[in-house]
Amino acid sequence: MHDGGLGYMRIGSFCQGSRTAILAFVLAINLPLPALADNAAVLPSGVSRGYWDFYRYLPTTQRYNADGEQEELAHPFANAPLDASVFPSLAFFGPGATLGDVAIKYEYDIDVLDLGYSYGLSDRLSIGLHIPYYWITNNVETALDTTNASVGLNPGAGPPLIPIASGGIPMTTDDVQNLVRDQFGFSRIDTWQGEGIGDIELGGKYQFFLEQRSAFAITGGLRIPSGYEDDADKLDDVAWSFGNYALLLRLHYDYLISHRKLQPRSSLHQLVPAAGDTVLNLTLRYDYMLPDDKVMRIGDTTEQILTNKRERVERKLGDIVNLEVSTKYYFSSAFAALAVYTYGFKQKDDIDGDMGFNYASLETDTDAREHIFILELSYSTLAAYRDKKSAAPMEFSIAYRDRFKAEGPFSGQANPKLDTRWFVAGMTILF
Repeated sequence: MHDGGLGYMRIGSFCQGSRTAILAFVLAINLPLPALADNAAVLPSGVSRGYWDFYRYLPTTQRYNADGEQEELAHPFANAPLDASVFPSLAFFGPGATLGDVAIKYEYDIDVLDLGYSYGLSDRLSIGLHIPYYWITNNVETALDTTNASVGLNPGAGPPLIPIASGGIPMTTDDVQNLVRDQFGFSRIDTWQGEGIGDIELGGKYQFFLEQRSAFAITGGLRIPSGYEDDADKLDDVAWSFGNYALLLRLHYDYLISHRKLQPRSSLHQLVPAAGDTVLNLTLRYDYMLPDDKVMRIGDTTEQILTNKRERVERKLGDIVNLEVSTKYYFSSAFAALAVYTYGFKQKDDIDGDMGFNYASLETDTDAREHIFILELSYSTLAAYRDKKSAAPMEFSIAYRDRFKAEGPFSGQANPKLDTRWFVAGMTILF
């Protein structure tokens, strides 16, 4: 599960510490919801910013496959025959031998609370961090149709499986679960719940250019793999971390469109927003995924999920690039609307080991692409604070987010591209 970024750096510029300085140097025109859009603004020296965002995902049962089509989260066990392609030992009973048809359904229910803090070291440089916290439930339904089963349990002594024509008893879902556990060492497939902190991100943003209508900034940071990653012995868990460290780079450009006449000394991030102002932003994000090692199961083919071949392999996960374009329009100095479009892609993974397995099966279709749009409404007390009509400089936001198109990795051990929609509520305070 990866939908965040350097949220702590998505900050509007504010004034220096005291109220007198605040009244003389009021915030930024561009203060989008922290985890939803980037910009080129930084905090002035000595000013702090804290925020929280709560993400409520609509429950989903679908993910995107490598061809950009939607498929069940439990694919390839959503509606499939339990034949020799799943249990190779069934090949002993001849072509077409099967235990029946399995139907497994996953439904992900996800909530995320994203907390962040940043501080202005100077008028050009801000530092910060953000820490997400996840609550995830995978609601699992299992069923087994043995109408077409040709192999079942042996009611007597001898081999555990025999043809049904020779007296074998059709299996139940519990029998199949036990078979998966005994032959492959996987834990029982059942409703799964997990919660905990996600990957922590640390970084700094430097604004190297600022004038009346334009601003440029660069962000550098580090993502620490403190979140839950995929367990090779579980088929029903939901990872919210890639499990590796990553170096983060962001380039930000802001441009102001305004009908008002700007004063010679004014600059984009020192203006109080006015009705009709529009801020355009272009942000390029690059995540360089540092090499690591991880215990994984390696199938003979990409499609083989159940396998006893497991090894601590060496990984270089594919780097991630995102291009984001946003427009923020101010209805007044307090109310604004934000629209964001993001195109992202992940490069192919490179996986290797020492035991001679088919590591290419873990690399196939591990590249990914996604298209996301966001619509947000926000209310700010910044101008009211300047006019001594509000006790604190804050912004409140609500947003809707949709991954409306994607191409995801095939591997069950890679973070999938979910067919998801989010509602987000957030608050930012400057002090």
